[in-house]
Amino acid sequence: MRLRCCSLCPLLALLLPARLLAQPAPALPTTVPARIRAVEQGLLPYVPVRGLAGWSLLERMRYYRVPGLSIAVIHNYRVEWAKGYGWADTTTRRPVTPTTLFSAGSISKLVTGLAAMHLVQDGRLSLDAPINAYLTSWKLAENDWTRRRPVTLRQLLSHQAGTSQSAYFGFVPGRGALPSVVDVLSGQPSAQTRPVVVNREPGTGFTYSGGGYLVAQLAMMDATGQDFSTLTEQRLFRPLKLRNSTFEQPLPAAWQWRAAWAYSENAWFKGVPYVYPQQAPAGLYSTPTDIARVLIEVQQAYRGKGKLLTQATARALLTPQAEVSAGTYREQMGLGPFLLQRADQQGDESRYFEHTGVNAGFVAYAIGSVVGGEGVVIMMNQDGGASELGKEVRRAVAQVYGWPAFLPPALEPRTVSPDWLAAVAGRYQRGPDEVLDFRVAGNHLVERINGGPGILCYPMGGDTLAFTDFPLRAVFERRPDGPVLGVRMLAGGSVLARLAEDELLPNELLRQGRVAEAVAGYRTLHLGEYPLTYRIYELLNPRRPGGADVAGARGLLELARQQYPQSGIVAARWGDWYALTGDKPQAAREYRQALRDNPTDQDLLEKLAAVVK
Repeated sequence: MRLRCCSLCPLLALLLPARLLAQPAPALPTTVPARIRAVEQGLLPYVPVRGLAGWSLLERMRYYRVPGLSIAVIHNYRVEWAKGYGWADTTTRRPVTPTTLFSAGSISKLVTGLAAMHLVQDGRLSLDAPINAYLTSWKLAENDWTRRRPVTLRQLLSHQAGTSQSAYFGFVPGRGALPSVVDVLSGQPSAQTRPVVVNREPGTGFTYSGGGYLVAQLAMMDATGQDFSTLTEQRLFRPLKLRNSTFEQPLPAAWQWRAAWAYSENAWFKGVPYVYPQQAPAGLYSTPTDIARVLIEVQQAYRGKGKLLTQATARALLTPQAEVSAGTYREQMGLGPFLLQRADQQGDESRYFEHTGVNAGFVAYAIGSVVGGEGVVIMMNQDGGASELGKEVRRAVAQVYGWPAFLPPALEPRTVSPDWLAAVAGRYQRGPDEVLDFRVAGNHLVERINGGPGILCYPMGGDTLAFTDFPLRAVFERRPDGPVLGVRMLAGGSVLARLAEDELLPNELLRQGRVAEAVAGYRTLHLGEYPLTYRIYELLNPRRPGGADVAGARGLLELARQQYPQSGIVAARWGDWYALTGDKPQAAREYRQALRDNPTDQDLLEKLAAVVK
């Protein structure tokens, strides 16, 4: 995991040459087919590199193991093109097309924001009245915070209400009746989540809350007397001619044949598309073209040409309500969408509104320019590497279509000798079990963190290196007589010492199959119960590249039991190990031991039932 956090970003303007802060936009290809080809062959890292040939979309889909992708590109306030790639279903070999439905995840919140603002526009709701004034079928519990400052729709839509439950994880279909909205909000057993409460003073800052959007959903339903799918169909989808969008959960049978299957490499994933009765936070099914038309409605309304929203409503929707993060980009929260602008820019010409969606087996990105009528929507049926793939595609569209000041300034690498590259290549220790490994690749370096994905790095003169996954630079530190001692990030921090070739960290030993040595290394690290068992959990994942590491997991399990003999989590992981290796009686014994600590754990109960059949 990359740990170059945004708190470093205010220093970056000091580290990047001023001549890179402004760059002319490339010429837009003259035909739509040429633009499509340019996007397909122009995928980019986070930081562009002058002269770097773009990556191929299909190659990157294979690299990230993403089965299917669908895209719709907005140009000049219209959907200029839409296209599908790969497979909607790898078993039936059904291809992705522009009308393939995908689970939109939290892009549901952006669409919910529009529906809520349309109700405000019609006078059915108020942004600033207490939300409990609209709730009739359930009430948000009062406490000292809400009595001082009642929760409002404005706060709910901008994640400032102080409500609990950041996210919802969905239900495996076919396992009983789904909970109602009131069941989820009140924390009934069928909801498998705690009740939604206010656990922070409303209006005191941004805290992402799917639970808050579920409160907003119920207020919209109670105010109109309609279920949520009917409300959004009548107020949004039908007027905007969105024929491939629905909030119905489960997805209606007549729609299922057009929907993409879900794929995930996470160990917890059950291999099917999940159901999300929490509709406003996560329940939308749609296509990139339909979502693009939602973005276009906001863009058109912002300049007074909307079909559904007035200009005042659109401008309220895109008015910053809360600060989210600061760094290379300033991120703020509107009334549904996030607002994004590079920190060195001002004015509407370089502002964008966006939302990301992640559900089990799905990732989606939607972004539009506030002015100018540009944007893209990307939807994929995988929830791992798809996160990075979607960003690479988004950057390709931004580059080809010349989005104003969206991409970070491009690097201009310096030419260095092969001797310099060879001298700095090597392994550097950042933490007790974290190694940065730099290897030579042509005229640059590729960095891998604990064997993870490769990150392109380029020499910038002297002993300075620039990274492409974040606008950050490092300098190699040398002894007076020349050899490299370590590397230091220019934004701050200590020197990371260079490791000898035979000086391996525990995770490296484990990846080489040297289990006993790795366990000895982990023993000296004295990892806590949760970090240690999480490593075991990852090793036991049969979907990880290369499959489960049964031997490595057993070695760490033996260590975990020695260090935490009464741990229910350790027992649960032993149960997983025995289940994976076919010893069902021993797996059952371990799961029963784990259940003593948490007898209502639904996942453990399901695992126990599976091994005692």
